[in-house]
Amino acid sequence: MVRPIKEGLDYFPLDVDIDQDDKIALIEANHGLEGFGVVIKILMKIYDNSYFYQWGEKEQLLFSRRVNVNINQVNVIINDCIKWGLFSELLYEKQQILSSKGIQKRYLEASSRRKKVEINANYLLLDKKEVNAYKNLVIVNINSIDDDISTQSKVEESKGKESKEKVEEKEDSATTTSDAIVFYQNNFGVINPFVSEEMISWINDLGEDMVLLALSRTLERNKTSWGYAKSILQSWNKKNIKTIEQAQAEEVNFQNQQANRKSYHPKSKEVVPDWFANRKKPSDKLPNEPEETEEDVAAMLESYKQRAGGS
Repeated sequence: MVRPIKEGLDYFPLDVDIDQDDKIALIEANHGLEGFGVVIKILMKIYDNSYFYQWGEKEQLLFSRRVNVNINQVNVIINDCIKWGLFSELLYEKQQILSSKGIQKRYLEASSRRKKVEINANYLLLDKKEVNAYKNLVIVNINSIDDDISTQSKVEESKGKESKEKVEEKEDSATTTSDAIVFYQNNFGVINPFVSEEMISWINDLGEDMVLLALSRTLERNKTSWGYAKSILQSWNKKNIKTIEQAQAEEVNFQNQQANRKSYHPKSKEVVPDWFANRKKPSDKLPNEPEETEEDVAAMLESYKQRAGGS
């Protein structure tokens, strides 16, 4: 069996005066030793992986737990690192990875004795002169980079028809979600890779118009989370609602039921079971756990009333 090629480093250089670097000093000035520690821990993860580190929701949660720092504080520190140039803003926005020109140069220097070192063209931050200085450097996905660099670099063909098709399929599906993703980022905030993948999956299942309607309905109910929009989509899927017309008819029916219930008992207070009153609050739910919609709450109470009336 062929031994897999090692990509990460066993160690990486750390200057004794790293805290004198303006970028590091700005992080430490804003976040103290906690900020400094987070930066070092992130560098450890980057070099252990290779020359970059994926920074999606899963990685954020695991990193936060391992360093014992609140995930919101971790992201504030990382955002400042991007702001002050410790990590490339362009790579983070396009690829959701943490890397920099300096990190890539140090990685290539540390792995200079290896026969071959690969860097994804989409992640490359070095210029032509710097690329040519590393004789063992192989740039993969060569068609994605600048022609000037590609003519000076070694090319490795894409491995396997299946992997190429998967990349193309992912790119095609991502293109079809542009309207939904733009709507999300304009109204909810910056989208992370985990949410983007889930949104693409729902678009493939129900269509982009349905996802946009779920996002719009979420905003109408003063909610600002993907979890709430996803719970609406799950409710539609469960009820086999596949079109805008069906979703609108279901909403009208729901509103009529709510109005009838209020007009029939305008002043009465309904008694609800203990399990309903003590269920999880939105703030107690896990990050990936869907929120309850108004339809979910109404359905639970209606089901309880029917069971109670029949007993």
